[in-house]
Amino acid sequence: MSDGQEGSPCAEPQDDREHEEQQSEDQDVKEHNTRYVPEAVPALVCTSYCDPECSVRRGCYALLVKHWDPKLDFRVMSYKVSNRPSGYYINPRVKFISLPELVKYYHRLNGNNVRVSVKMQSVEGTPNQAFLREVSIRKALQHGRLVQLLAVVTQSQPMLIITELMSQGNLNSYLRSDLGRQLELVLLIDFALQVLDGMRYMEENAYVHRDLRSANILLNGNLECKIGDFSLTQKLEEQRYILLKDEKVAVKWTAPEVFREETHTTKSDVWSFGIFLMELVTFGQTPYLGLTFAQTVQFLESGLRMQRPLGCPEELYHVMLMCWEEEPCSRPSFQLLQDLLQNL
Repeated sequence: MSDGQEGSPCAEPQDDREHEEQQSEDQDVKEHNTRYVPEAVPALVCTSYCDPECSVRRGCYALLVKHWDPKLDFRVMSYKVSNRPSGYYINPRVKFISLPELVKYYHRLNGNNVRVSVKMQSVEGTPNQAFLREVSIRKALQHGRLVQLLAVVTQSQPMLIITELMSQGNLNSYLRSDLGRQLELVLLIDFALQVLDGMRYMEENAYVHRDLRSANILLNGNLECKIGDFSLTQKLEEQRYILLKDEKVAVKWTAPEVFREETHTTKSDVWSFGIFLMELVTFGQTPYLGLTFAQTVQFLESGLRMQRPLGCPEELYHVMLMCWEEEPCSRPSFQLLQDLLQNL
């Protein structure tokens, strides 16, 4: 979208009433630095957060659009979204009954648009508090190996989380595909190292993912891995997270102490990483194949562990066993795991 296109604040001539309406709404176009990610305000955006110094007031929406400029590289322009009984609009001549319709319209107009992924609040009624908690966590976690949050819509229903698009989908599906089954061990270990980079960041910032598995690792077109799905992620308090009553867990990826003590720590995520390694070398096979959830828990309570799969080097299997130590304190840190895998 540029200043001369339909839909921008100066897209076409307006009558006096529209001109006054637009002036009263501070319809200025502002430029923003795409590298700056400030504290989020309630804003509808396409490619970045709303800059707190722009003309859009707190409690309002803005549409941020990324433009390519050969001299300035990428720049972001913000367009204020006004809300009247007649609908949402940037240009008063083009109004919409909902924010998603407005975003869809301007994505279609903008030749330099960015493809995104949209997570919608469950129609069955995901509690607003849980959805907003995930939004808050995604805002707090900013790292190149975590799927990037681009926007949120929280002041209309359904609420939306807008993230970068990972075009190759989740790693589990890719591993099971014909292409995935042709991957060599060196690339599989590189996937693991990329995930470790993101998990080390979460460890350093006292967050636990609680659902680390290949289905929640996403791939872009360059086969770069990023950690996604933060619906179970929690901030640690006193180095642990205490499960709530009837709280969901990913049973086959979950450490034994979570079932015994109903607490989750970073070392519980390390256990899950060991299961993730097993998924890699078996090309997406479900762990504890043939066992029910109850049988899996009983299997672990008996002190048993999955056997080394065909084609898995002894050194890599040893790293898995380190992750599956019964005592959490005996398991390695993500930093140590990164060092171990780099030296395989």
